[in-house]
Amino acid sequence: MIDIVEEHFEELDFLWELREGVIFAPDWNLDELAELEERAEAHLDGLRLAELHAVDVARPQLAGEHTSGATAATFVLMETGDPELMAEVVTALEGADAPARDGIRLGLRHSRIDAIESRLYELAASAAPPVRAAAADVLAFHRLAAPPLDALLVDDLEQTRALAWGAHGRLARARQRAPLVAALADESPAVRRAALEAAARCALANLSEICRVAAREDANSSAVEFLGVLGDRGDADYLRSLLSNDALSRASVRALGALGDPATLPTLLEAAGRKELLAPAIRAVARITGVARLFEVADEDDPEQARTLLETVTRREARRLDGQRCQSGRPLVPGASPSSLDALSLESRRDVYLGLRAGSSGILDVELEQRIRRSGATRAAPLLGNERGHG
Repeated sequence: MIDIVEEHFEELDFLWELREGVIFAPDWNLDELAELEERAEAHLDGLRLAELHAVDVARPQLAGEHTSGATAATFVLMETGDPELMAEVVTALEGADAPARDGIRLGLRHSRIDAIESRLYELAASAAPPVRAAAADVLAFHRLAAPPLDALLVDDLEQTRALAWGAHGRLARARQRAPLVAALADESPAVRRAALEAAARCALANLSEICRVAAREDANSSAVEFLGVLGDRGDADYLRSLLSNDALSRASVRALGALGDPATLPTLLEAAGRKELLAPAIRAVARITGVARLFEVADEDDPEQARTLLETVTRREARRLDGQRCQSGRPLVPGASPSSLDALSLESRRDVYLGLRAGSSGILDVELEQRIRRSGATRAAPLLGNERGHG
């Protein structure tokens, strides 16, 4: 019944696109992500049962125009376990246009790649830069060794640079100050963020100070925002001072949300009086307090209602949370293990984890984008590290 097979594929395509869009959302948690993944897995089960009929439906999407379609197609072909079909996926990775290549990359992140590991290594070593970066990203995601990637950090394409930084972080290669300082001058916010995350994963020495210097001397919004991730409450006054800087005020508000100091809630309430800072200030307060209704009003076109709710929440929660650094309304325990973060929002979980890693390379290495079903990360079953280590 080919119509049913096609429906399973279309649903898998749609749900995985949704999943990638919320993987670090501020208003999603692990339980909700796990439920979404279970829905996607149910449709993949249907495609497994369809066997070669599913392959026929999926194959054209490997060279299609849609990222999520290529991801779904990769799952279908890789789940067969057929060496020829798996090799077909690698061939498609090398030859596909950017949207499909990105989808294949995402699919391979979440598939068993033992049978194609050597071929991926070859692509990471000698293919065109965008393909090299995609193959290296897959290898690094699985904590498998990848060839030297330094040249990709300065490639012409933004995504190539961002993926290369991600691989450097996962493979513990982002331990030098000079490349990060250069990356902070990158025109792309995505590349700057990827470089900072890589440096945090590797516990690069003096990362906080690098961010402070870039913020002060270069007015670097990415460095400002990452100061909140690094979690030094001593930076709160500096971040407050940036609210008067039009170029850095939004980044400062986001950083205050990531910092999670309840003492800054009145500051955020005051910032919300400026039209351009209302929505980010509401989200920052929501991030600290965990009041979900704030995320809803931040997107509604009723500023007065938003400010009224924000004022009520700020006054109440400032008293309740006084003196404790918080995310999602929960006090953060200094030096906590990654599994203790599983009750936070997906965004907060990521950033608090990066702050922990930045402070100590002894914090367990985990893959935050791994499928919950496979990693075992739920509130009932805490987040597990990747047992394979660093490749």
